[in-house]
Amino acid sequence: MAFWGLEILPGKPMPLNLTRRLVVKQAALVVSKPAKKTEPCVLSVSVAEDEQRYVVCRLHEGVLEQCPMELPFSPGDEAQVHLSGGHAVHLTGFLELDHEDDTEDMDGELDELDEESSDEVAAPAPAPAGKKPAPGKAAPAAATSAAKGKKPVPEPMNESDD
Repeated sequence: MAFWGLEILPGKPMPLNLTRRLVVKQAALVVSKPAKKTEPCVLSVSVAEDEQRYVVCRLHEGVLEQCPMELPFSPGDEAQVHLSGGHAVHLTGFLELDHEDDTEDMDGELDELDEESSDEVAAPAPAPAGKKPAPGKAAPAAATSAAKGKKPVPEPMNESDD
């Protein structure tokens, strides 16, 4: 995934010109100067040769200034975004990586998970000298930490240890 952002200005249709799949996650009103008369900003989308505009959100200064969404587009959609109102709007989301890139990323993540899980599965810690752990009871933290290659953490002394 790669971050994606676009500023939409009122009255200027903006083609998305995509080369990979896009998911728009949020629209946020850009209020550089408070308006004297607040009017809603309406964000709409049209696809391909279809002139129909589909409203995806309505933002209003001081009332609703951002809108979460899950709006996917692919290059074949030939999508354009339209905005009416007195303020610009920032759209943010992410571009999906190519299939090859996804596979490489996932392989790296799986390798990391394998390493982490093998680190977590450690042999049972030996009992401290002179003491046997009770059946079903975990070994002390100091022994467990030492088994994982960490510095042992001293255990607090009990009155019975004196």
